Amino acid sequence: MSAMYRPSVSTFSPRQLVAVVVIAILIKAVWLIADSTLRVYMGDSMVYLQSAALLTGAGGRSFLYGWVLHFVALPFGPPVSIIAVQAVWSILTCVVLYVFLRSVLGLRYWMAAVPAWLLATEPAQVFMERMVMAETLGLLAFVTTVLVFARYLATGGLGWYLLACLGGLAATAFRTSFLPVAIGLAVVMPVLYLWISANSSRLSGRQRIGHVFVAAALLISTHTAYVHAYGRATHYPPGYLAYTGMMRIGLVAPLIRPEHFEGTGVSGEVLKEVKRPLQDHWQRGHHIWEADGLWPALQKHSDNAEAVARTITRRAMLDDPLGLLEMNLDTMGGYFDDDRVYWRMLDDKGVIAPAAHDIELIKTWTGWDPTGIDKRETPARRFFAASTPWLTFCLFALAPLSLLTAAVGWRRPQRVFYLLLALASIGLVTNHVLFAHIVSFRYLHPFSWFVFANLAVLSSLLMPDRPTMKGQESADTPTA
Repeated sequence: MSAMYRPSVSTFSPRQLVAVVVIAILIKAVWLIADSTLRVYMGDSMVYLQSAALLTGAGGRSFLYGWVLHFVALPFGPPVSIIAVQAVWSILTCVVLYVFLRSVLGLRYWMAAVPAWLLATEPAQVFMERMVMAETLGLLAFVTTVLVFARYLATGGLGWYLLACLGGLAATAFRTSFLPVAIGLAVVMPVLYLWISANSSRLSGRQRIGHVFVAAALLISTHTAYVHAYGRATHYPPGYLAYTGMMRIGLVAPLIRPEHFEGTGVSGEVLKEVKRPLQDHWQRGHHIWEADGLWPALQKHSDNAEAVARTITRRAMLDDPLGLLEMNLDTMGGYFDDDRVYWRMLDDKGVIAPAAHDIELIKTWTGWDPTGIDKRETPARRFFAASTPWLTFCLFALAPLSLLTAAVGWRRPQRVFYLLLALASIGLVTNHVLFAHIVSFRYLHPFSWFVFANLAVLSSLLMPDRPTMKGQESADTPTA
């Protein structure tokens, strides 16, 4: 490619964007009328509501999500205000999908608009808007980061790269599960710009080296500043999450051996005191939350159980990375186990009732009485509960779809942007395979955005003409 390509404004029309937004709003309005029941996922939601009401932090969960709710939702009266605000975030996520497909990839209007509307009524999006959980806002932050990376690839501006790094940190602050993908994209994007994008052809070798060094400095400095600021605020060692060690126990518990405790001040004999089976990887998460798990045992034997947990889990992962991969691949098979799917969906859709004490706290914090919501069946909940085949498809189809997207995009002038979509999609799947310790449909919430984006690319093959650098469509008139 000798010509320089940037996302074309010729394929962007304010009138078309307004049509996309209006229809997405109508879809959300219909769902709000059909189902205005706010739900909680115990005890994550309790942490978020406490943060929202009291502006406190939480070592094991996002502090930022609760703080955002404090300013944009609680003043307007939960529960409906929380659903409405999260629906707005979801609409913005749909808009980002449209803008990416239409303006960045240059797809036809309908090829970009229809996926955005489908996303607006996708079961995981609809249901999670009704959960006091950080998924909706976290996804908006992450896909906005992808869009900003596209702008960086188009211009080479390191200001855009810095903004994308900050966007990745915002996504991480809402949902730490986005961290590996955010870092991976930040590492790879300068490579794409300098060696794949035609936009960098004017740069000399010295300028390319300088660009790489500045980008690396921006990435390292922003993340270093964040983890130190977070550590100082939470009075824990620098990190992305105060209870990093505790949470990692839920990932690697079966791999922890007595020798991993050396120098921690806790004897490896503590493993013999743990009543819950350590070798059963399906029990990993319970070692955090149940009284007979490893984490409560560490708390009994150490005044700084978090530091011990960080040490032993790090050693376990380094000693047996293939063992971790083997466990997680076996976990992926659980999506085809009817019993595991059934019980997991019961948990994901919020059937655990808030305790009486929790109900009183929620009423004190927000004025909302959640009594009985665990038993209340509503359209959004039934829609989500019936979506397990779709969400399983999203998990296992996304990587193959992204490879096809990369192949399709390689012959198009927007090559580097297709690679961005493919890499973000593959990163999402890889992240899930490496770090998801349970079967969970809640964890698959971000996948539909990328599945719809990749399907839109492949659907564009059915059109008689492909996108070009100049754009072959009218800026004002939707075409078939």
